[in-house]
Amino acid sequence: MGLPKIFSWRVAGTTVRIHPTFWLLLPLGLIGGRFMEILAVFGLVVLHETAHVLAARSFGTETKSVVLYPYGGSAVMEGDFEGNRWEESVIALAGPAFNFMCFLVLQGLRWQGWVSGEWALEWAKVNLWLAGFNCLPILPLDGGRMIRAQLAGIFGFVRVTRALAWLGRWTGVAAVVLGLSLLVYPLVFPEPVMLIVLGIFLWIGCGDELKKARLIFLKTLCRKKELLLRRGLMRSICLTVNHKTPLGLVADELVADRYSLISVTGARDHLEHTLSETEVVAALIEKGPDGLVGEIVRGS
Repeated sequence: MGLPKIFSWRVAGTTVRIHPTFWLLLPLGLIGGRFMEILAVFGLVVLHETAHVLAARSFGTETKSVVLYPYGGSAVMEGDFEGNRWEESVIALAGPAFNFMCFLVLQGLRWQGWVSGEWALEWAKVNLWLAGFNCLPILPLDGGRMIRAQLAGIFGFVRVTRALAWLGRWTGVAAVVLGLSLLVYPLVFPEPVMLIVLGIFLWIGCGDELKKARLIFLKTLCRKKELLLRRGLMRSICLTVNHKTPLGLVADELVADRYSLISVTGARDHLEHTLSETEVVAALIEKGPDGLVGEIVRGS
């Protein structure tokens, strides 16, 4: 179900959506006397996501939609960059890099005395916070996407996505617990409520990553077949399975930048059959992740 129109608009062919829970920050800002800071965060998040969009377009990837969260955003793109080491790393790094550059520029202007006042300090702090927070090595943050880009080719896209998303979920739980503890036992941390809100956002965002991980990668694998047919050449890897191996387990081992050949062993580990990655993906779509490799072999 899509978000109401009040939460979305279109810019240059891209649908921009504001997650409904973003509006929870507005009353919190009013109560805490930080309404202008909340608006500043919103503006910087928009610019943060714009940096991602421009980086994606530099690789020829168009952005279909962007959902804005207080810590950044989540983009749905038309290309197949997920799991590609260089593309996903650069696109993910673009947002935090933009915020860090803004921080350096503002600090330089403040040190030179060209700008002054509380607003300049707050904007510098918010940019530094957005850059640092988004570089945490968890999904759905940009740091997690950079880690995934580097590890997906070794451990598989879906497996790495799940690990980083669950790490993100537990980080969200820790943030909520810490925020509640600081409400009961106040220390020097100024905004425990913000910790609680961010923890909730992380839990929600990680849930989205877990739900769509295999679907996103299946889309990438289908496009990889088109790339193979167009180029006529692609590096490959070999996986060895038996008849009772679930198709979902095989799919979790596939990588985005190499074509997989699946060797099926039978009695006494003798090689009986070789399946292409395309056959496995087609069977996965038809039979689901609980289907068995043996069902493909018997049907071929």
